[in-house]
Amino acid sequence: MKTIIKYTLLTASRDLLFIGLCLIILMAYGFSVFVGNTALVEQSQMSMAYFAGSSRIILVTGLIVFVCFHVRRSFENREVESILSKPISRSQFVFSYWVGFCVLAITSVLPVIVIMSILNRPDFMGLLAWSSSLILEISIIVAFAMLASLIMKSAVSSVLSSFAFYLISRLMGFFIATMDTPGSLMSGGGQFGGLLEFILKIVAVILPRLDLFAKSEWLIYGISGKGDLWVFPAQSLVFILLLLSVSIFDFKRKQF
Repeated sequence: MKTIIKYTLLTASRDLLFIGLCLIILMAYGFSVFVGNTALVEQSQMSMAYFAGSSRIILVTGLIVFVCFHVRRSFENREVESILSKPISRSQFVFSYWVGFCVLAITSVLPVIVIMSILNRPDFMGLLAWSSSLILEISIIVAFAMLASLIMKSAVSSVLSSFAFYLISRLMGFFIATMDTPGSLMSGGGQFGGLLEFILKIVAVILPRLDLFAKSEWLIYGISGKGDLWVFPAQSLVFILLLLSVSIFDFKRKQF
C-alpha cells in the first residue's frame, strides 16, 4: 500500500501537478484581489469569496484530469500488470490508489489554506469546516474519476463523465429548489413536469449534494449552526464506499 501511494506521489511530481496547481492558485488569488478591489464595500470579503470558489474549481479540475489520465496511462504502459504481479489483492490495489489520490488532494488543499490564513484571515472554525468539507468533496470526485477510468477505455471520456458528475452534483440544490418554485416547468408542466420532477428526485437520491460542501460564507461569517455539519462525513462515507465497491467489483472482473 505504501509503495502505491509513494508511486502516485512520484507520478504527480513528475507531471508537475503540484507546481502547476500552485501557480494557477496564485494567479486565482491575484485575480480575486483585483475583483475584490472593484467592490464599493467589503472588498476583502469579496476577494476571499472569489478565491475560495475559484480555488475549489481549480483543485477539482486538476485532480480529475490527473486521476483519469494517470489511471489510463498505467493500463496502457502495463504498470497495473506489474503491480498486480506482486503479493497484493485487487481490492487492496484499488483502495491504495484511492488513498494515494486523497493524499494528493490534501497536499493540494494545503497551499489554499495557508494563503487564506495569512492574507485573508477568515473565521477559524469557518476555515476548518470549509477545508475539511472541501477535502471530503474532492475525495468523492477522485473516487468517481477512478471508477470512470477503470470502466472506460478513454481518458477523455473519463474526464468528461467526471466533470458531468461534478456539475450535476453541484447544481443539485438549484434543481431541488426549482421543484418548489411556483410557475416553474415542473409545477405547471402537466405530465411532462411530473416526469421531470420524478427523474430529478431519483437523481437527487443517487448523487451527492456537493452544493452543501465548502460554502464560502463560512469563511466570512463563520458557522451559524453546527447541526448540519454531520451531513458532510455521512454523505462522503456512503458515496465513497459505494464508488470504491463498484470500482473493486469492476476491477476484479478484468482479465490481464
